[in-house]
Amino acid sequence: MVDRDIKISEAEEQAQSDKLLSKNFKYPVSIGYAALVTGCVFGFVAFGLIFFEAPLELMFLLSWIVVVPLLMRLGYKYGELQDMAWDMAVASFEPNVVLIVIGAMIAVWIASGTIPMIIYLGLKFISPKIFLLSALILASFTSLATGTSWGTLGTVGLALIGIGNAMGIPSPMTAGAIICGAYFGDKMSPLSDSTILAASVSGTDVMTHVKHMLWTTVPAYAITAVLFVILGLRNISGVYDTSTANQIMATFTQFYNFTWLEFLPIGIVLILLVKNTPSIIALLIGTISGMFVAVFHQQVALKTLLDFMVNGFVISTGSEFVDILLNRGGIMSMMSAFLAIFLALCISGMLDKTGVLSVLVNPLIKKCGNSTFKIIACTAALTYVTNAIGSSMLFASIVTATLMKDIFVANRIAPENLSRTLEDAGTFGAVLIPWNSNAIYASQMLGVSPLAFIPYCFLNYITPVIDLIYAKTGFTVKKIEGK
Repeated sequence: MVDRDIKISEAEEQAQSDKLLSKNFKYPVSIGYAALVTGCVFGFVAFGLIFFEAPLELMFLLSWIVVVPLLMRLGYKYGELQDMAWDMAVASFEPNVVLIVIGAMIAVWIASGTIPMIIYLGLKFISPKIFLLSALILASFTSLATGTSWGTLGTVGLALIGIGNAMGIPSPMTAGAIICGAYFGDKMSPLSDSTILAASVSGTDVMTHVKHMLWTTVPAYAITAVLFVILGLRNISGVYDTSTANQIMATFTQFYNFTWLEFLPIGIVLILLVKNTPSIIALLIGTISGMFVAVFHQQVALKTLLDFMVNGFVISTGSEFVDILLNRGGIMSMMSAFLAIFLALCISGMLDKTGVLSVLVNPLIKKCGNSTFKIIACTAALTYVTNAIGSSMLFASIVTATLMKDIFVANRIAPENLSRTLEDAGTFGAVLIPWNSNAIYASQMLGVSPLAFIPYCFLNYITPVIDLIYAKTGFTVKKIEGK
């Protein structure tokens, strides 16, 4: 009798699980065919990247030749697939517009002296031994205040990488410290779009979500800070050749009139973002304020400045190092990342809305049963998979939450556990995938390849490990009260 009851109970659990995982797609997809489609598409992209060093956006564009015929074999018409692609691509509107605005803003802030001023002060006052820790903390505070990792990387991050290069500090180490700080703020700030989205799709409020993340992020951040201190003490000499730094500072003072006005644009952006002003509006106002400083204080011609905003800042100082440092920015410099994100989401939209993605992950979800550890571990794994497929942490959060939310509810696991895992693994994991839009952007801003900086993104590795330890022990894993 007991055995029969157990069998009935197991059958009911399986039926409930199947019901939760079922999706109404127009045409059925076998797991074998789903694996074939996904393997062909991303194998095609990887082949071009590895063997021909082709641009990522070009390979995603050419992959339409692969993915469309394979999905049409299921019964879909081309117009239907095109609509699926467009629906998902629309989700990239805000981050892509932010990307364009940041490109223009970087050029303006270099012309206004804002970024050179930060570099100048960093070279003057920061000690090389504690530079990595300083970079981590400065990037953290900036990102926490603004809620944007991309904005932090394109402004303070750009300045910090220049300071590190002048001090002779390996660029991958500096990039790792900057990225850890930038993504810490992106994850923990109530102003961040990824933070708001993770809470929203999980069914919890933002502040409950942020407070719950403290349990994993604070210890991980402390460990990360210690690692960067050790890395600085072991690998960086306290005494460095100041000739490069002196040359940079001398060149800056020759071409820029430094006063407190250089901090006005960044101060305005920080205040606006803290007041919950939409990112695009805040960055545009920061760009316009920088234009005023560049035109009226640095005496840059408006026509020249407008050209900088499109094509990037250009200067010839006589110092090759300074020219490399400053000649960047502009809307056109962001077009590669813009197209890569847009086209990747088009492909992801087709794979998601035809059921290919769901069919691939459902067997993994079914194996979780009612184990809290397996459910959270599966959620973490799915964020990495969807980050790799979708090339976007926002896509990863939406898809993973859609697949896992009912599983959490059925097992009485509070939604803040889901939102925390989405951020611990998804937000932090995005930059660890070389072809993800977050890794691409960080690489373009900091001038370091993803494979070079990924080993130094300590916070991004440690946080999900702590999350899994908590899931195994039950520590801080909240349950839904009542039935």
